[in-house]
Amino acid sequence: MEQIELKAEPRTQTGRGLNALRGQGYVPAIVYGSRTVATPIQLEAKGLQKVLAKAGQNQLISLRIGDKEPVLALAREVQRDALRHHVLHVDFYQVVMTEKITAEVPLVLIGEAPAVESLGGILVHGLNTVEVQCLPGDLPSAIEVELSPLTELHDFLTVADLRVPSAVAILSDPDSVVARIEAPRVTAEEAELEEAAVSAEPELVGRRKAEEEIKEED
Repeated sequence: MEQIELKAEPRTQTGRGLNALRGQGYVPAIVYGSRTVATPIQLEAKGLQKVLAKAGQNQLISLRIGDKEPVLALAREVQRDALRHHVLHVDFYQVVMTEKITAEVPLVLIGEAPAVESLGGILVHGLNTVEVQCLPGDLPSAIEVELSPLTELHDFLTVADLRVPSAVAILSDPDSVVARIEAPRVTAEEAELEEAAVSAEPELVGRRKAEEEIKEED
């Protein structure tokens, strides 16, 4: 899968010194893994923002720390400012290419649901991501969800319907709904018109019967 490059430097500041570091345009982070000692690092904020926007948390990042050889990592946890959404801290997990990992992978809806086009149904999204387990090199950037099987109102697709390579195992509940078709919503005005039509039907039938009886008498 695609690898995105990102440069970093070793970090010495901790505690209160982190605010000063952020003020200089850097983001504190840490790199850890099953076979590596946790290492504090710092990254240029603008470059980090661009990489995270592209890689998310499920694409491998080639992380070069100073003059060392690059390591492959995933951005496991990203802390952001609640108001401005600036990145405050990142945890990078250094992967081992021969060890399986778990990750959240986004779902991408493909095509059009026939029930929407022909029956006016409403497509409702369920899950946006699923958790998978695989080797780092087999980690998909996204999983496609083909909507063509949704041909009738109330049809639905679950996690069990997803198709992934044999090297990828989906850990999410197989019964969780990914997408479903709801019946068209009736507006308040349409409901009133329908109710008026139903209530007027007996009156119309009674009127016709009375007119027929009068004609017979004549």
